[in-house]
Amino acid sequence: MTPPGREAVAELDRKLVGEPDGTRWRVSFEHVAMNIGFVVLVCAIVWGVLSRYVTEAPATWVEEVSSIAFAWVVFMGAAEAHRRAKHVSVDLITSFLPAGPRVVLAAATEIFVVLYCLYVAWLGAQQAIASNAAYTSMLHIPLSVLYVGLTLGFLAMGLRGLQRLLHQVRRGGS
Repeated sequence: MTPPGREAVAELDRKLVGEPDGTRWRVSFEHVAMNIGFVVLVCAIVWGVLSRYVTEAPATWVEEVSSIAFAWVVFMGAAEAHRRAKHVSVDLITSFLPAGPRVVLAAATEIFVVLYCLYVAWLGAQQAIASNAAYTSMLHIPLSVLYVGLTLGFLAMGLRGLQRLLHQVRRGGS
């Protein structure tokens, strides 16, 4: 049994991206940001290893860049997983419910997740603003860059959940 919402996500993706049969790649903001962060992370770590063991001057900035890139990969990856409705879910009890209560419970759960994600995004924005005056020790990158990844990741999850809810309402709750 497919968890509630996955069909809606697939249908919404087909409408938004224009995929009649799902053969083209689905590209989203979350996917692009996650992959850019991953490329930066891999390049920084490879350069750190090469500079430590090949050259005589190890790169001291690698830890800062890889930490920031890792945070972006984690939060934007979570947003991409949420967009695709691939987060872990347990439907042991809900699978036994009739269709009506299952739809209501799925909508209530999605509303809770949307509110939670938007709240965490707001907290992340507050932290980004508060930490804008603090800088990393080597490259003097504002620490707010780290918190912007958290903020955008949770904002994307909240907005995608809201998008999914609105799509369900337009479809008539099925």
